[in-house]
Amino acid sequence: MRLRSGLMLSGIFMAGLAIGTVAQPLQHAMGQNASEDSTYQQLSLFGDVLTQVKENYVIDPPSDKLIYNAVNGMLAGLDPHSSYMNQQQYADMQVQTTGEFGGLGLEVTEASGLLKVISPIDDTPGAKAGIKPGDIIVEINGHSTDGLGLDNAVAKMRGAPGTQITLTLKRNGVSTPVHITLTREIIKIQDVKDRLLPTPAGQIGYIRLDSFDENADPHIRDAVKALKKQANGNIRGYILDMRDNPGGLLDQAVAVSDDFLNSGEIVSTHGRHSQDDAVWYAQEGDITNGAPIVVLTNTGTASAAEIVTAALQQNRRALVLGTKTFGKGSVQTIMPIDDEGALRLTTALYFTPSGKSIQGYGVTPDVTVSDTRAPDDAFAQLRETDLLNSFTNPTGQSATPLPPAPPLPTTASTIPNKPPAKWPDFDPANPSTDFQLQMGIKLIATMLPPTTTTASN
Repeated sequence: MRLRSGLMLSGIFMAGLAIGTVAQPLQHAMGQNASEDSTYQQLSLFGDVLTQVKENYVIDPPSDKLIYNAVNGMLAGLDPHSSYMNQQQYADMQVQTTGEFGGLGLEVTEASGLLKVISPIDDTPGAKAGIKPGDIIVEINGHSTDGLGLDNAVAKMRGAPGTQITLTLKRNGVSTPVHITLTREIIKIQDVKDRLLPTPAGQIGYIRLDSFDENADPHIRDAVKALKKQANGNIRGYILDMRDNPGGLLDQAVAVSDDFLNSGEIVSTHGRHSQDDAVWYAQEGDITNGAPIVVLTNTGTASAAEIVTAALQQNRRALVLGTKTFGKGSVQTIMPIDDEGALRLTTALYFTPSGKSIQGYGVTPDVTVSDTRAPDDAFAQLRETDLLNSFTNPTGQSATPLPPAPPLPTTASTIPNKPPAKWPDFDPANPSTDFQLQMGIKLIATMLPPTTTTASN
């Protein structure tokens, strides 16, 4: 069920990558009637400005830099996820989707001129140094990030493995700047982690999916197989943890969804051109044999992770516990340009099995549970709608009616929406301190294998 490998969903950039520029033949871009097109006529303004800058600016700026900035400005004005990559950046992106790249292991984005950490990747310098989701990077090696731009900031955080970098952070609830020195590494993402959780209700298979690189589907299958072997086939259910998963490849989102479904629509895409319209359905072969599933989500659950969450929820295959997801509903196509890099352009929007887009809205959990008692922080709750030039939610598409939603287990009403006052501080090495995970275990203990059928093809 593999789609064109160029189709991406993640709009969040990882430290170690940046963005660049591109020039396309004008006649090709504007069509045969380019000379009569008002857009073509407006390009004369660009030529005039370029000439004035080249002739009269205080120094003679490199032409490639001017074009670089101009094209990036054009793309940034479209939406938050369209961009250009020069040859090096394109190569870096290709390395990233294989699950290995150089950098700090931070997923970052830009909002209102602020460089914000979406999430540190597990077992990377960023995570080991204690960088937290919601941290604002205000300085890199003592230099302010104000006005720096996402691509330049990310480029500054790149570097040879073994070299050091100091970040100054603004952290919610901390009144003074937080200074952290990190040592750059080659980041090898272990996209899937699994472990068996013994509980009074039986053994529960825990699977954490960090991102949707090209190995997500086979690694999910391997994890389920390993958990079954450890439990001698006696697994009460599965928890699929996609908190702070920024997304990735669309084909992997489709494949992972299909791993847990026997039938039903997974996702559809609709774009400007007919070739961008497609729909994917699940095939027989649920690798968990119908065992109960709880999906854990938070504000950092984005894009491809939202596709899987919505597909399992709307096909009544899983219950979702956590907080509302990021709300990214657009698809980017990677368009290589000969000897110039590649264009990353938004070409379609995706729609869940209900026929509705989650653009700007996200997926609402069946059971809302926060991971903290702290008041909501505007920086920590950054979502798609907070990004500059994000799309508004489009109208819905026609879709096969969904199966009726089964009633929630009675346990759901007893689950608090935030940790109690004396809940211990979260320790990644100690699952008992993870409040959302513990509530997921509590919920799955009373879930029965699904008896309803999924949406028909």
